[in-house]
Amino acid sequence: MNRTGGCWLRGERAWAAIFSTAVTRQQAFTLPGTDRPGVLVHMVAPPVPGPGTRITIVLHGTDRNAGEYCAQWTQWAMQHDRIVLAPQFDHANWPGRRRYVLGGVLDRDGTPRPRSRWTFTAVTDLHRHARERFGLADEEFDLWGHSAGAQFVHRYLLFEPAAPVRTAIAANAGWYTLPDLEQPFPYGLAHPGLHFTPADVVAWAARPLVLMRGCADIERDEHLRTTPEADAQGPHRFARAAAMHRAGHAAAAECRWRLVDVPFAAHDFAAMVPAAQVLLAGTASRPTAGHWRSASWWPAELPADERSRYQ
Repeated sequence: MNRTGGCWLRGERAWAAIFSTAVTRQQAFTLPGTDRPGVLVHMVAPPVPGPGTRITIVLHGTDRNAGEYCAQWTQWAMQHDRIVLAPQFDHANWPGRRRYVLGGVLDRDGTPRPRSRWTFTAVTDLHRHARERFGLADEEFDLWGHSAGAQFVHRYLLFEPAAPVRTAIAANAGWYTLPDLEQPFPYGLAHPGLHFTPADVVAWAARPLVLMRGCADIERDEHLRTTPEADAQGPHRFARAAAMHRAGHAAAAECRWRLVDVPFAAHDFAAMVPAAQVLLAGTASRPTAGHWRSASWWPAELPADERSRYQ
């Protein structure tokens, strides 16, 4: 059903209405929800999408600043014919880590929640909603998240195994859910209400996940989780990404997870965005030692005899 007074016209008419004043102007709309609250979605896009237009969904960090995240992708979206959608999971409706980075899968007492109430399914619904409302041909989407958003991204691939994700990039996650069926959730997969199997682990490892880490993200700041289980993954985010990468390849021979290093970047989403944009644009589909994966970029604080631990 078309609404002549709003943005929910279909196809080219919808985009012409939204971007008639300024093609680079950031827009926002609300993704409706039934069993969960509506989600405010920030958006940038080319003036009129065509058959080759792709969707990229961007996940914010602990500050829940989706608008700022979306703004970093504006020029790239125009140059590469992309619609960038940044859902904002605010503190009021998605409080704490449990509702955001853990996807709202479990209640406080560990009871599984209905899938229709998960935060993860909001992202799946957002892609479907955008395709239907704006007449897009793209059947897949790319996913990028930084910090808390990176935690969301790697778990999203686990809990939404059928989601049509082309490439998922988890940048500078603070800690991970490891592909370990013996370790209790959320550090591993063992939980009486989740019932993960070895086949689930193999399928998760086969998803197109990029573990992106800033080479200077080695500070133990106030936002870094320092529980014994998190510290077992490494002393900082740089090391923990390597632990996740090793765990994936140890769990499944056909693991597709990649580890990508971004020179000089610390825990700063704006510093990580350009590397993600280059990768998603297809100009660096497989980083080489001469590009991002060079140990010469690594922090000087890492002794040479310890660097093998972080590969």
